[in-house]
Amino acid sequence: MTVESTETIPTCAYPGCTNPPEPHAHGGQGPVPRYCEHPEHNALGAFRKFRAKRQQRKEDKRVAAEAKKAAKDEAKGPEAPVAGQSWPAVSGHAPGQVPGAGVVPQEHGQAPVADASEQASVEAVTGEMAAMAAMPTADDAAQSRDALATLIKQLATDLPSYIEELAIITDSAAAEARIETVTRAAAQRILAAEERATLAEEAADMAVTALDTAQTKFAEETAAIREATARQVADAEFVRAELERYRERVGMLEVRLDAVRDEADELRRERAAHAPEQERPRPADHQC
Repeated sequence: MTVESTETIPTCAYPGCTNPPEPHAHGGQGPVPRYCEHPEHNALGAFRKFRAKRQQRKEDKRVAAEAKKAAKDEAKGPEAPVAGQSWPAVSGHAPGQVPGAGVVPQEHGQAPVADASEQASVEAVTGEMAAMAAMPTADDAAQSRDALATLIKQLATDLPSYIEELAIITDSAAAEARIETVTRAAAQRILAAEERATLAEEAADMAVTALDTAQTKFAEETAAIREATARQVADAEFVRAELERYRERVGMLEVRLDAVRDEADELRRERAAHAPEQERPRPADHQC
């Protein structure tokens, strides 16, 4: 005979959740996770869920008890004593007697049989009145017994949930798992924040470096433009000075040219004046 063994797949410890628990980290330490990856499925969330279910059960039981009490009051309504009605007191007298029964004088000559029948009727009325007076006490006892039985049943019904909640509260593994989950989440958030801060710092450094490079390049280009402009201005000044010098030399040359022209004209006039004298014959030549 072979016995088949079925392997139970663990599920999330959160009430009503059928998802598998969160996988344990490879090589990680600590207790095995009991809850799934849902952010609200943890020991605290399970305790709140159990508490909400317990409050709902209490509310349902209260409504049912009120409905039952209302039905019982409706059933007992016609038989209830009228408000303000009082029954005659029977204390202070012997059972079977009414007030004034022992002081009624017997008329002389009355038969004993009449006295016995009258006493029996009085005892019957007195017993009925005592029974009617004792009815509220019996009803109160019955109601107290019913309330006690209901309370015992309610306690027996709620006891497993109380035990389960107590186990959740005092479960060190669940508390450690919760602490580990919170610590891991906090560490992840801190790591993400540090990464964002590092990226922001790197971006700021890159921006500052780019700004410094741009400023340096702008300064270099500005200096180059200024130098080129200064050179161009100097060249223009030099050209202007050269032009002025050339103008002066041209003026001097023009003056000299005018002087040369004047001298040439003077020489030409002198030559023209000496030309007739040279053409005139000398006396010695005629004698020969």
